[in-house]
Amino acid sequence: MKKEIFPYEVEMGTIMDYVDGRFMLVIKDEYWTDEELRLLNSPLELNFCYTQNTAIFVVEGGDIDSSDFYFNIQDCDWKEQLLNSSLIDIELYLINTKNEVCFKRRKTLNSKDSSIILNCLKLQNEVQFMPDEYEVNVMGIQSSYDPYELNRYSKLTIKF
Repeated sequence: MKKEIFPYEVEMGTIMDYVDGRFMLVIKDEYWTDEELRLLNSPLELNFCYTQNTAIFVVEGGDIDSSDFYFNIQDCDWKEQLLNSSLIDIELYLINTKNEVCFKRRKTLNSKDSSIILNCLKLQNEVQFMPDEYEVNVMGIQSSYDPYELNRYSKLTIKF
């Protein structure tokens, strides 16, 4: 069976964006073993964290180490659509070096959970970042905390 090819070329590691009406969280690794993928059959945990005007999604579960995804609404091409949406869709992709989709899961958040995220993103949108300030904030957070430690700033935890 031929695997689905992820439509965007991304580097190894984690990356996220808001595209076509949904958050896409992508973890790219050399390969994903059958055992790693089997362990993902149980629900994953997704924490939405907000600190220092920085929105962070932390995913953990199965054989995935806590993975952190940073999002800046000010760099989002679909910002207006996102800020005016009522429900948030999130997709998680695990892809290999051939850009093959090895695992994919999607969840639509309810209105209460969506509002929590949207309210934080509206706050972030009002922040006046100096050039490169956002990247400096992210580097500071990454050097101060392991991804699982960011959960202390969690505004929302969902099973995914």
